[in-house]
Amino acid sequence: MYWGDLPFIIAVHRHGTFSAAAKALGVTHTTVARRIKGLERLYGSQLVDPARGGIALTAAGETVLETALRIEDQLLDLERVVSGNDTRLAGVLRLATCDAFAWLYADAFRSFGDRYPLIELEIIAGNEVLNLSRREADIAIRVTNTPQDSLVGRRINRLDHAVYGTHDMADRAKAGRHYVDLPWITYATRQPTRMIDAWMQDNLPNAKIAAQVDTTLIMLRAVQAGIGVAVLPTVLGDGCPSLERLSPLLPELRQDVWLLTPRELLTTARVRAFYDHMAGNRPRH
Repeated sequence: MYWGDLPFIIAVHRHGTFSAAAKALGVTHTTVARRIKGLERLYGSQLVDPARGGIALTAAGETVLETALRIEDQLLDLERVVSGNDTRLAGVLRLATCDAFAWLYADAFRSFGDRYPLIELEIIAGNEVLNLSRREADIAIRVTNTPQDSLVGRRINRLDHAVYGTHDMADRAKAGRHYVDLPWITYATRQPTRMIDAWMQDNLPNAKIAAQVDTTLIMLRAVQAGIGVAVLPTVLGDGCPSLERLSPLLPELRQDVWLLTPRELLTTARVRAFYDHMAGNRPRH
């Protein structure tokens, strides 16, 4: 058996289609199909069933998957132990964060690169929460009040939120139209913004939604353009001269910013260096 085929059945299981699995693995759709067919020929059994709208594993496929996941976990454990003993201040450091923090902490990232020129900082900015335990990234900057127990970290900031709008929106509110009655910009994605979604449902169930966006920086730009008002972190909103706060701070939306990594990687030299560097850096406005 060729062990290199096992990641393909794991990817199909996790992503549901050959195309999505191919994208995650960085290969073509036909490569995924070919490698799965190779496993099916090896075992003499059908492993995937494409007839249920997407791809589902057969009973034989589930058996192969169980072993494949066990092998993957053992290899990841080995990698974490070996990586944790890496004392070189060199190599790739993969950081998972969102677009807003990639922008806010850009100066800190630059000074880290100046201080450690042999460390290549790979910044993965997106809405998807990457799995640090599976080494989808080495370290993450995340907004959360309840960090995962499997990760270790340090609180590096705290985010307050308020409602922001342009000066024109503020004038409309002052003229008698409360911000509740103004057009609103909300998030199109649900998982990373549950607290704000809940606040909107509790306080503005009938709000007029002018636009939905995927990221905080796009939301900031949409508010600046006068499309509507929105809940924004004060570290962003207060830094824009064209915007005004239309509400007091919203204490129920206060969130901590954490720098998180798997426990085994904290002793890796480049992870430790980044961990210590970021603790002394505040985001720019």
